Amino acid sequence: MTMAFDLKPGMENKIPAAIHPADKTVRPQMLKKEDNKSYYNLISEFKSKTGTSALLNTSFNLHGEPIVESPTDAIKTFEKSDLDILILENKAIVRNN
Repeated sequence: MTMAFDLKPGMENKIPAAIHPADKTVRPQMLKKEDNKSYYNLISEFKSKTGTSALLNTSFNLHGEPIVESPTDAIKTFEKSDLDILILENKAIVRNN
């Protein structure tokens, strides 16, 4: 994420989690369909339901822990976290409270 762009007017309430708090900019990641078809389709479906194609893409790890690199890592991190749902491919793991 080496590029930052000014936020378009009217987007403050649509994508608040994606706005950098220090300077109110956004740091987009571009995606071509041929690079990752399933992720591209997810974004397209999200846009059809919400009207925006902006998703917050962040690393998956807990503070002080390495970034998740496998399904096993994902499950271990989920178990240590306060997350409610973990989705791996077409399966969802839901926390029982």
